[in-house]
Amino acid sequence: MIKPEKAKQHIRIAFNFGMEILKTAMLYPVGWLLYRKKNIWLISERGTEARDNGYHFFRYLREKHPEIECYYVIAKDSPDRKRIEALGEAVEYRSLRHYLLLFGARYLVSTHIMGFTPNCGFYNHIQTRIERKVLRGKTVFLQHGITKDNLSYLYQENTKLDLFICGAKPEYEYIAKNWHYQHDEVQYMGFARFDALHEQKIKRQILIMPTWRRWLKYPANAKKTSILDSPYFQSWCGLLKGEKLAALAEKYQVQIIFYPHYEMQEYINQFETVSDKIVLADFAHYDVQQLLKESMLLITDYSSVFFDFAYMEKPVLYYQFDEAEYRARHYAQGYFDYRRDGFGEVATEEDALFDLLEQYLENGCGLKPEYRERIQGFFPLHDQNNCERIYREILDMK
Repeated sequence: MIKPEKAKQHIRIAFNFGMEILKTAMLYPVGWLLYRKKNIWLISERGTEARDNGYHFFRYLREKHPEIECYYVIAKDSPDRKRIEALGEAVEYRSLRHYLLLFGARYLVSTHIMGFTPNCGFYNHIQTRIERKVLRGKTVFLQHGITKDNLSYLYQENTKLDLFICGAKPEYEYIAKNWHYQHDEVQYMGFARFDALHEQKIKRQILIMPTWRRWLKYPANAKKTSILDSPYFQSWCGLLKGEKLAALAEKYQVQIIFYPHYEMQEYINQFETVSDKIVLADFAHYDVQQLLKESMLLITDYSSVFFDFAYMEKPVLYYQFDEAEYRARHYAQGYFDYRRDGFGEVATEEDALFDLLEQYLENGCGLKPEYRERIQGFFPLHDQNNCERIYREILDMK
């Protein structure tokens, strides 16, 4: 027998699904008639932000190709809305105009699968279950981060993408060989946001940025207490509240910035610190790329932001206290092995992490030669022409 809460959830999902079918049936022909003869580019990230590859590519189009009619999808209450309005056309996320442009655009570009739509789950479900494409426009996946794990939901049969942009050579080789895409559907162009990583003003600042955990964020009976009682929360909270981190910050006169993953930002106020040199950074007031550019060393667990940091040839430390559980319950192992391919040392215990951190601080956080060599092999494209390459590739699509 289905529980009442579960039944309500099923009804809600069915209702939302039905509403999207109705909106699509009513608005698709209108959008197609209005815009079918125009060369419209619709750009997005998640519909709520503008600070990733979508934003950087949109800025490139507005500055280098103002003749192109391009629009950026972003919510009215987003803290990033003003930066889009300063560049050009901001389209309200899930508005009538959003639907019409979606159905009439020639190119649909986003950092997330179906991120340019008002309902990612619905449109991806429809797109991958019928033979004919639902959306008229060519779909371009800029990616949110370098792919390193085996993510079956990004296989060709689960996305039906027209163009999959890779940011690194080994990533491209892995996806092109194993994920069922045609040769011209996956391309190594470099990430759009990498264009902005070449100018840095580094501060005496250490960035701590762990990723999220799928089984904590979306359990069957999601409760915030399940996160607060978890080894994940306790480990990071213990690190931030411990005297060792505060002592190192004081001894070496560095600021520590703790920035949780986007999916874990809602719990940031649950973390505590014991020093004014340790800052809890929230999404609304801190920009990830700016933090990456100005920090001298990054501590993460598995977050793909370390690729951006390594691209700038700065040192990384990996704190992986739950590796077995992460592999079993979050993402399966891909081509990337942290000990064989990583750009810094791996610590599985807090004391070992602090020992490594102090070693780097004593040596001015310089990058070791063996890691520099790995980085240069991983990113043979290292220039400010990534957006230009992506633009040209989109134009060349069949």
